[in-house]
Amino acid sequence: MKWVSSFSYLPINYGVQLAQVEDQTQQILFNNNLNGDKLRICFSNRHSSSALHFQYVTVGIVKEKRIDRIQTVTLDGNKEITLTPGQEIWSDVVDLVVQAGDRLAVTSYVDERQSIESVCAFWSTVGPLVRLSRSGNFTDGSPFEEVSSTEIYPVIAEDTNPIKAHFFYGISGLQVLTGDDVKTVVMFGDSITHMSYVSNALSKRLYEAYPGKVSVLNRGIGGNRVLHDATKVDFLPAQGRCFGPAGIKRFEQDTFGQDHADVVLVLEGINDIMHPIQFNHPEEQITPEELESGYQYFIETARRHSAKIFGATITPCGFDEYPTDWLYRFETIRIEINERIRTGFGYDGFFDYDAAVRDETKPGYMRADCHICDGLHPNDKGGIRMAEKINLTAIME
Repeated sequence: MKWVSSFSYLPINYGVQLAQVEDQTQQILFNNNLNGDKLRICFSNRHSSSALHFQYVTVGIVKEKRIDRIQTVTLDGNKEITLTPGQEIWSDVVDLVVQAGDRLAVTSYVDERQSIESVCAFWSTVGPLVRLSRSGNFTDGSPFEEVSSTEIYPVIAEDTNPIKAHFFYGISGLQVLTGDDVKTVVMFGDSITHMSYVSNALSKRLYEAYPGKVSVLNRGIGGNRVLHDATKVDFLPAQGRCFGPAGIKRFEQDTFGQDHADVVLVLEGINDIMHPIQFNHPEEQITPEELESGYQYFIETARRHSAKIFGATITPCGFDEYPTDWLYRFETIRIEINERIRTGFGYDGFFDYDAAVRDETKPGYMRADCHICDGLHPNDKGGIRMAEKINLTAIME
């Protein structure tokens, strides 16, 4: 038997206070594909400078419009849980029988005013969901009046994109004690992974084909790059700290730290190409050879951990609002690195995401029906088309 994450996201370091909350219930709902009778919650206050206190936390199974078989989650035997600044810790083991196909709910309650600095995030709503109460403790599973994330988090409200992030705090994942034959598939990348359109679509395919035998984990960070740390962007909180450390710095810990990946799917590199031009950092411009060297590091690291690793071609990023010379500069590198990925340089295989979503009538652009109106990030349809390029047998054999 081994502990495998059924649900897990990376805490993101925004470097500022994102919100203050009090008298609020937070409920995280997600689809489980693991069988077991014991589970545990990962509490995380990783990037916070202040303590976080939960009055009460529960976990249960969603049954139609109610939550069934609710169990209290404790830490060192205590129902009230306080996380110190920077702390990450597993809860006590919870006895709860869960099965592949269950939808689980982790519900937490904050009573006194708390500062929120460290959050996990996703964008797609076809999969996990976050629900926030306007007020009150509903950890008993009873229904509550919801409040929008835009009312809680100014950074979400101020985002001009109509597709909004969904934040959750204090909790970053749930593990199930399950069989040794279960595979862990880690999707490593930038916002195209982080937003979860692709990972949700892949999870649906894999969970239907291999119930109880595989878990898909999202290890994306929006704005992340393979070779350089977070791009400095003056108009973002803490000048873009949320983009995170370079992929080559975080890959091993984020892929083989908390969970040991059996299979890694890599999609990263578009920000290495775009950011130096977009945000005027010419000293950070990269060549296809340099980007390939980063991929080689991923491959060598995966090999050391006896994991299979697959690459993916970089998807288009053309957008009519960009200066006309940008597309040529982007495409010069993107096209060459994609050809290198297609011919293979050490991956166990590759998946052609570019072919899945590119506009065949407009070179350098994504199909209009496959992105969230910014030319770069796939929507649910784009995510489905990309996930359909993944050979399930290849990653599960």
